[in-house]
Amino acid sequence: MSIGRGMTAGIESEDERAIREATDWLIFLEDEPDDPDLRTRFAEWLSAHPANRKAWTETAQAYDLIGPAAANEGAAIRVFEARDVADEVAPLPSQRILSRRMVPVVGAGMALAACLVLLVAPSALLWWQADYTTGTAQQQSIRLADGTDVELAPQSAIVVDYKGSQRHIRLLKGRAFFEVTHDATCPFAVDAHSVRTTDIGTAFEVGFGVDSTDVAVAQGAVQVDASPSFGVSERLQAGQAIHVGWKGGFHRTNADGTEIASWRHGQLIANDQPVADVVEKLRPYFKGMIVLASSDFAARRVTGVYDLNNPLGALHALAQAHEGVAVRHVTPWFVIISDF
Repeated sequence: MSIGRGMTAGIESEDERAIREATDWLIFLEDEPDDPDLRTRFAEWLSAHPANRKAWTETAQAYDLIGPAAANEGAAIRVFEARDVADEVAPLPSQRILSRRMVPVVGAGMALAACLVLLVAPSALLWWQADYTTGTAQQQSIRLADGTDVELAPQSAIVVDYKGSQRHIRLLKGRAFFEVTHDATCPFAVDAHSVRTTDIGTAFEVGFGVDSTDVAVAQGAVQVDASPSFGVSERLQAGQAIHVGWKGGFHRTNADGTEIASWRHGQLIANDQPVADVVEKLRPYFKGMIVLASSDFAARRVTGVYDLNNPLGALHALAQAHEGVAVRHVTPWFVIISDF
């Protein structure tokens, strides 16, 4: 592991360099909180330049501001665990005596921008596990060894495991669309959070919802099975979909062919969906953080077609269709949707 080498092209100020490296340190402290060598190197980095200490303090304070909002979003990164590790090496003023007014606006803004990148991105460990990944607003088309075509949505990751007569894909994050080269002697299956989708000669989408694994069939048929505790064993035909809740239960629906994996064509088609689900699907296209702060608005149901190439425009369109809702740009990377 190396911090601060060969990561940014061009000329960079000391403050910019320090903020970037403070962000890197937060990732590594999260992934390896008990590594004594890592703690030693972190302490050395802190003392190497005055800008490093300042950058770490501002980064931590920015997290103090956005940490609760991130937790409400279900952000996977364990921000405060990393803070605890770092505070053992480099104690900061108690969070209880900090107030928002005490955070320098410019410095916190820089730190906030750096921190948002972490909060919306999967952990480094997830990316290292995957065979194929995509970033924000990025899609990827993949041709597997058997001729199966896979298209990854933004911020998605898969593991490919072809062994003997088994063709196995594991969806780690996001969404993917599969056009499978059918071979009855070599079953093709996709696992996503205890839910297995097995090909029966087809094209289908598998993705993660807010709290579910979602499967929709464009052509042919699939068999969807979940772990025994879920009690799910369903066969889907073309034009059918299923949402399997991670806490149990499932819901079958009909799916118009134009709605299935519409992200491949730059569209988000919502048909009587909660605003929270629509915002969740917009997040992978926005290079920053979206906080949906209104529970009332989040629960409202909407129908419409939204441009994934313009996620901010889509958010404004959602808000404008409902009275008393505003989209506020705290920074270019940080957007809050709230009541007036």
